[in-house]
Amino acid sequence: MTQEQEKLFREDPLIKLLLESSSPSSIILIGGAVIDILEGRKPKDYDFQLNYFPDVDKFGLEYQYETKTAKTFKKGEFTLQQLKTSPSDFDFKISQATLMIKAHKNELTLTLDKNSFDNKTLIPTDICWGVKKNALNSLRRIIHWKNKGYTINDITYLSLLGVVSKNSNYNS
Repeated sequence: MTQEQEKLFREDPLIKLLLESSSPSSIILIGGAVIDILEGRKPKDYDFQLNYFPDVDKFGLEYQYETKTAKTFKKGEFTLQQLKTSPSDFDFKISQATLMIKAHKNELTLTLDKNSFDNKTLIPTDICWGVKKNALNSLRRIIHWKNKGYTINDITYLSLLGVVSKNSNYNS
């Protein structure tokens, strides 16, 4: 992680709070919030890995609701989600970006696909290929990432469409 990137993370209001909490455990921020902070945007919410989530009681989180994929909490103006999936289940490499926060050591560790980030390109992960449902979900996520300035190679896009249309019956 560059000094500039570290500065961006340390200036984010929620990450500041997490670092100040001196939590003895590691907390892992995942996906879009990591990218938003790096690109100078305010995240709409913060997604955290299931077993690497801020302590609900000690951090003063207010439970909101639960879905099939996450539990949602509030802390003041911040929305935090405890995801029920791991980053390896995400469809694009850029979605798998993580920031490990070790408050007790005042340490941040960034894991990021440099090619995806530097070129603002969507690169599908292995989960996208071969399973129609996964490819369809990936296609649905493209708009989300396009709104953040990311693109997808035409051949890659057509390949995902091919996975979705494979085994589909067309009546002519």
